[in-house]
Amino acid sequence: MKLANKVAIVTGGGQGIGKAVCLAFAQEGADVVVADLRGRPAEDVSKEVSAFDRKSLSLEVDVADGKKVKKMVEATVATFGRVDVLVNGAGMFIKSSVEDITEEDWDRVMAVNLKGTLLCSQAAGKEMIKQGRGGAIVNIASTAAHIPQPYSGAYSPSKAGVLFLTQMIALEWAKHHIRVNAVSPGSVMTPLFQSIYNTEESLARRAKSIPMNRISQPEEIAKAVVYLSSDDSSYVTGHALVIDGGSSIGNFYLLGLLP
Repeated sequence: MKLANKVAIVTGGGQGIGKAVCLAFAQEGADVVVADLRGRPAEDVSKEVSAFDRKSLSLEVDVADGKKVKKMVEATVATFGRVDVLVNGAGMFIKSSVEDITEEDWDRVMAVNLKGTLLCSQAAGKEMIKQGRGGAIVNIASTAAHIPQPYSGAYSPSKAGVLFLTQMIALEWAKHHIRVNAVSPGSVMTPLFQSIYNTEESLARRAKSIPMNRISQPEEIAKAVVYLSSDDSSYVTGHALVIDGGSSIGNFYLLGLLP
């Protein structure tokens, strides 16, 4: 198994991509800390992880709160003795145009998506450095970080910041054998995505805009996270892996100029 006996923390692990990552990690032999802003979904996913005969811990965590993030890492070490992998999957989206986004909405999106990634990386990274065995950090970014998306408010800027932060940390921590990478998904069938595209017509229209003509599943993203967390990617750091069915290169599809 690719992650045998590793200990991983997954933020945003209660649903969507985060949940898929937790279960994929368990299948690959890792013990998993399921961290989420909502305690009950985290507990439910933790039980599913345990069904793979792996140890699991569920924690209710606001990644924008440095004290709670520090306690998350401390609880992980107290329970499992170490931390080997961190997946920064917690994120939020507020739809808004640039002229209409409020200061409060901007601050909250930035706090969760960008500040939260920094705080969790700092806390887990310091532990990895102290352990002296290296480690892996995978940040969940977005294709919105590569191509500006209208009405995404603070989301596109926050995810662009995640990409740059990924490179900065990868550069500084390479000497500690800590690899830091990002995954940039396109359209993924998550609860958040389904709340936006909530009719069959809108889903079909969105799928048609993708060269591969379908929406990806969270499990497809999780496979990439497993790769970047395992020794299969032992010489990969500071990289952003785009997984979008060709959307970011298929501008004609996005513009609706091709059938």
